[in-house]
Amino acid sequence: MMGHMLNGGWYGDNWDSMPDYMKQMMQNYYGGTRSLWGLSGVMDFVIQILLAVLLVAAIRWLWRKGDK
Repeated sequence: MMGHMLNGGWYGDNWDSMPDYMKQMMQNYYGGTRSLWGLSGVMDFVIQILLAVLLVAAIRWLWRKGDK
C-alpha cells in the first residue's frame, strides 16, 4: 500500500501533498531500516554464493545417485 501511494498512487509521487500522519509513518518505517542498507549489498553477494554452492551440491548429489 505504501509503495502504491508513492509510485503514482493517491498522492501523485509528491511527498509534500501527503498528510502529516503519512509522512511520519513513512519516516519511521524507512528510518528504522537505514542502518541495514549498507549490509544489503554484502548480504546479496553472500546469498548468491550460497545459492551457487547449494546448486553445485545438488548436482553432485544427483550425479552420484545416478551412478549407483
